[in-house]
Amino acid sequence: MNLTIPAVSPSLDATKLLYRWRLRLLNGLLWVLAAVGFVTLVGGGWSDYQALGAEAIPYLIAYVGAYLIVLTIAFVRRIGFMARALVLLITLVAMSAMILATDGLIGSGRVFWMSGVMLAFALFGVRGGIAMLIVSLLAFSIIGGLHVQGILSVPPQQIETLNTAPDWIGAGAVYLGAVSLAAVPFMYLLQRLGTLAQSATQDATRAQENACLAEARAAELERQTARLQETEQMLRDLVATLETPTVEIARGVVLAPLVGQIDSRRADALLRRLLNVASARRIRLVIIDVAGVPAFDTLVAQSLLQTAQALELIGCQAAITGISPAMAQTITALGVQMDSITVARSPQDVLRHLE
Repeated sequence: MNLTIPAVSPSLDATKLLYRWRLRLLNGLLWVLAAVGFVTLVGGGWSDYQALGAEAIPYLIAYVGAYLIVLTIAFVRRIGFMARALVLLITLVAMSAMILATDGLIGSGRVFWMSGVMLAFALFGVRGGIAMLIVSLLAFSIIGGLHVQGILSVPPQQIETLNTAPDWIGAGAVYLGAVSLAAVPFMYLLQRLGTLAQSATQDATRAQENACLAEARAAELERQTARLQETEQMLRDLVATLETPTVEIARGVVLAPLVGQIDSRRADALLRRLLNVASARRIRLVIIDVAGVPAFDTLVAQSLLQTAQALELIGCQAAITGISPAMAQTITALGVQMDSITVARSPQDVLRHLE
């Protein structure tokens, strides 16, 4: 039995599973940003405008632009996963750089950068997260250098000691440590997620193979069952033939000796067998010898009468031989009328009568 099972690559399926998980994560995150961002934009924008007046307009424009980008990639699903994820990261990088440049160390720029690194880990794996971490450190160094040199303006509320080189170096070290503390368990979770995906795809592959094997075995069992049924039918036909043998003892004369108990099933088989033989061989006389039948009752007598009548309908005569004295007494006691059937002591007597 040849079984053909389609080849499945567990690593490929695990990659697809991870991609679906990341796609769901991105879609969910965009929906959250679209909902929460609107509330934040209205509340934060109004607060900044009340505090800074016209100076807050550039910030409000940047916030609105970022929110429109998030809405676009959230609702336009025709954009691919990679493009949407990159646009989201670039937008987050731009917002992080702007907040770090305008607010310095007192702002939330470092929190935004950390969020971008974690998001890169989640969407692009370990390599993406490390690349994002390097970009954030470079941006942190460049913006810090510009603040220290006085190129970037410092808000009035900024304390002078928070804008020196040691302050930025210390803040950068703290930022790197915080990101590392958050990234290490996150990387471990990503690795475990990949292992679970690999295990799930391997289980699915084994289940598919087992299903194919089960289907193939079921088909083979069905074929074997069909063959067994054919064999059983052949054996039944053989048994029926052996139960009612027919021997041609003269031209156009067939002897059918009966041996054993006659029941309804065997009586029906006897009728069919003798009709088929008489029709196929063009038999003119069938001699039914009942010497080997142990009991002769109403069922046996009626089946013999029906057989003789059926043979006469196809142009064949019937004769019964071998009736013992006990059988004769039983027939007489039962009142069975067998006048329409030729009865003889033995098949030889029937043959002599024909001569």
